[in-house]
Amino acid sequence: MIDKIHITVQGGDGGNGCESYYHRKDKKIVPNGGDGGHGAQVIFRASENAQPLSNFRFQRHIVAEAGGHGGSNGKRGRNGRDLIVLIPCGTRIYDRQRGFLIRELLMPGEEVVVAEGGKGGVGNVSDKVPTVGEKGPLYEVEMTIRIAADVFLVGLPNAGRSAILNRLTRAHVKEEAYPFTTRSPELGVCPLPEERQVTLCDLPSIYSASHEGHGVGNDFLKHLEKAKFILFVLDPVSEFADSLESGLELLRQEISIYDKHFLEIPCAVIVNKMDLPEAAEKVKAAAWAPKVPCFLTSAKTGEGLESLKEFFAKIIRPESS
Repeated sequence: MIDKIHITVQGGDGGNGCESYYHRKDKKIVPNGGDGGHGAQVIFRASENAQPLSNFRFQRHIVAEAGGHGGSNGKRGRNGRDLIVLIPCGTRIYDRQRGFLIRELLMPGEEVVVAEGGKGGVGNVSDKVPTVGEKGPLYEVEMTIRIAADVFLVGLPNAGRSAILNRLTRAHVKEEAYPFTTRSPELGVCPLPEERQVTLCDLPSIYSASHEGHGVGNDFLKHLEKAKFILFVLDPVSEFADSLESGLELLRQEISIYDKHFLEIPCAVIVNKMDLPEAAEKVKAAAWAPKVPCFLTSAKTGEGLESLKEFFAKIIRPESS
């Protein structure tokens, strides 16, 4: 998944004013060149049917239509037709050159003018000095998007988050027995009773050096900005943490380094891989009781996943499904 893209946006050029003369029968010469039309604007509009940001890799330069040139007999050039660019809801649009947020488009139908069109040139009618049309302004634009999932899975490497996502949603995410298999956020939809559903997002693994850029880094944690709930996924037998307690603390610490406000998001804990004898023995010996809801699961056998779905049905309100 691509959540950030850099493109160039340019408004349409204004049409040139016309220099034209009408020769009357009395031999008087009358200037009658018309004005040029204005260039079109580039308008970004949020839509549920928009292409993903990744598709803009093949359309890095967006240019609106130019205005028509003026003609003789005072004929004015046609204005360019505005270019409507559909983008996913929740996209933020930044002006890279000036370093500010143009706008965040959240709801379908919201729109913003990203590039104005150039003004049309003046014709020589009424003895005006003819001019060429203005060039359409060009902007370097960055678009970013935050995933609007209900529940985010956050865990250490090899904790089995992808397997849990696949078991709950049939998302068919790649599963491998080596660290950092997940390189970007993965989405899936888990069906709930009464025709409801919950959207899950599996984020790439984090560990003690993620904030230093190791592994796949921690930039993807920005997506927690819109999280309703976080599920911390732990492996009882992990090379990245000595215990379940230290594993959870490590995850919370990495999130806090990125943005301490994310620790205020409601959360629960999943202790996965309970089908493994050594995992079950370690959990029993630890007798660990976190201060948040905790689920003992096995993505391989399905143990504990029905209880997890029942929990989703309680925490996710019907209107947000």
